[in-house]
Amino acid sequence: MSVSSRKMSLRTRVAVVAAASLAAAGLGVGAAAPASAEVHRGVAGCFAWSWGDGNTSVTVYWHNRCDDKRKLNIKYSLGWTTKSYTAVVGGDGKGHKRFQTASIVSITDGGRV
Repeated sequence: MSVSSRKMSLRTRVAVVAAASLAAAGLGVGAAAPASAEVHRGVAGCFAWSWGDGNTSVTVYWHNRCDDKRKLNIKYSLGWTTKSYTAVVGGDGKGHKRFQTASIVSITDGGRV
C-alpha cells in the first residue's frame, strides 16, 4: 500500500467517524427525556394524600383511611394570597380537587365531623 493511499484511507475513516459522531449528537438532542413533575405524597391524621407539580394546575388526591367522617383542610397559595379549601370525606372515602395556578401550602386532618 502506497503512502498516498494510506493517507486517503485514514482521511476516509476520520470523515466517517466524524459524520457518525454528528449524527449521534443530533439523535441525542431529539431523544432527550422529558422533564418529570415531582409527586408529593404524605399522611395527615387519617388522610393519605398526593399531588404533583403541574404546569398550570395542581390536583390533590386524598383517601380517608379511617371509618368515620372527617374534615380535610387544604391551604394553597395564589402567589399574592393564601386560601383554604375544606372537604368533608366519609369513612374510607376518596376524592380529588383541582386548583388552577396554585401552589399547595399544607394539607391537614381537620378532625371528626
